[in-house]
Amino acid sequence: MRKAQLGIMAIAAGFAIAPSAMAAIDLQITETWTGLSGEDGTADWIEVTNFGTTPADTGNYWYDDNGPNIGDGGNLDSFVLNQGETAIFLLDTAPADDVTYTTAVEEFTAIWGSVANVGHTNGGGGLGQGGDSANLMLGDGTVIDTLAYASSGDFETFEKIGGTVQLSVDGVNGAYESAQFFNDNIGPSPDFLVTMVGSPGAVPEPASILLLCSGAACIMMRRRQS
Repeated sequence: MRKAQLGIMAIAAGFAIAPSAMAAIDLQITETWTGLSGEDGTADWIEVTNFGTTPADTGNYWYDDNGPNIGDGGNLDSFVLNQGETAIFLLDTAPADDVTYTTAVEEFTAIWGSVANVGHTNGGGGLGQGGDSANLMLGDGTVIDTLAYASSGDFETFEKIGGTVQLSVDGVNGAYESAQFFNDNIGPSPDFLVTMVGSPGAVPEPASILLLCSGAACIMMRRRQS
């Protein structure tokens, strides 16, 4: 019985150690908003998540759209992200509605609600609705992650789950409906109000896999003891 317990504990420890060995810092683009025909609600934005085990300063990274080039890229504002934490980066500092909102961040918060770590890039270009890519780069221009999509024009953000890019679905993977905003190009009359669906700031915790494995190990130990 003692050997069985030690063996199971070693397996559980292996689950805990393996992710650390695999990726100390693992920043990925996990979501993006590419805008609508007419008023966009907010500036185009990307969401960056740290799936690694070491805190990462986003100020050490750059964004660029299709055909990434560090010379054209925009440096990300600085946020220190721990494992599983995210940050939103608006790709334009000017709010879409200059009358209602003082800053692009204020506009984003008004439409999406309170989201931790909302900043900007200082360049890199907006994202095209007919297909484009968002690229995350190191300071030497090395691309470390890409979120590419074929076409847009919908009211949903693009999210990347397990490497697959898809449109967000309300109630799935933390996605929810935004507040209403004015769009007289595609919004229904008489108010011309529309909403978006997305999950800014809501990303599944990577540690959940570890907890599941640890839980399974505990169950096996109890069965052995009984």
